[in-house]
Amino acid sequence: MPTTSRAAVSPVHGRLALVGIGAAVVIATDLHLRLSAQISPIWQTLSEYVYGRLGDHSAARLFAFMCLALALGSLALLAGLVKARRSPAVVVLLGVWCAGLTVCAMVPVDPNGEARSFDGQLHNAAALTAFLALPTAAWLLTRRGGRACPWEPRRTTIRRLAVASFASVAVVLGSFVFTLITGPAQQEVTLGLFERLLFTVDLALLLTMVRPLVAASRR
Repeated sequence: MPTTSRAAVSPVHGRLALVGIGAAVVIATDLHLRLSAQISPIWQTLSEYVYGRLGDHSAARLFAFMCLALALGSLALLAGLVKARRSPAVVVLLGVWCAGLTVCAMVPVDPNGEARSFDGQLHNAAALTAFLALPTAAWLLTRRGGRACPWEPRRTTIRRLAVASFASVAVVLGSFVFTLITGPAQQEVTLGLFERLLFTVDLALLLTMVRPLVAASRR
């Protein structure tokens, strides 16, 4: 006989979340493969794919689709958390993550080496806020749990990934500040590589948070 907590978990939201996250991964992989000669995955950030060219067309729309797909997948996870009656703080923080991704999709980052604009600063602020909100939401998700909580069996994994995400944010932020101080011409920090590490950790974190929703359908 299913428990109340299990009944409150929606596998549909989990599957929708996987579709959104999977679409984002596919698009990101496509951007890396097709723009490898234009955008360095070592030195340049993911956001700079907006300035890539795919034949006669800009890659900006594809980058926006990637961000929006991840935001929609995360929104499905958020809906699943609401149905499972998780903490309002977790829901709000995950909403901030989704909103930050949406802003990043709509507002381009400043071109490398050019003066800072309002739009570029807004993009950076939205990205930083989003990347801080996600691991915080994950940490709070596992703050209080019991045997009936679907996320309790993965508490250790979620928290380790959250710590790894926080550490990656610190490295990326430190690299960004260093680059601002020394200038792009003297860049010695692999900012792009660090950001992709952060992106990978956060994808793993999202998938770990989604898994209990999907696993509910197998019980």
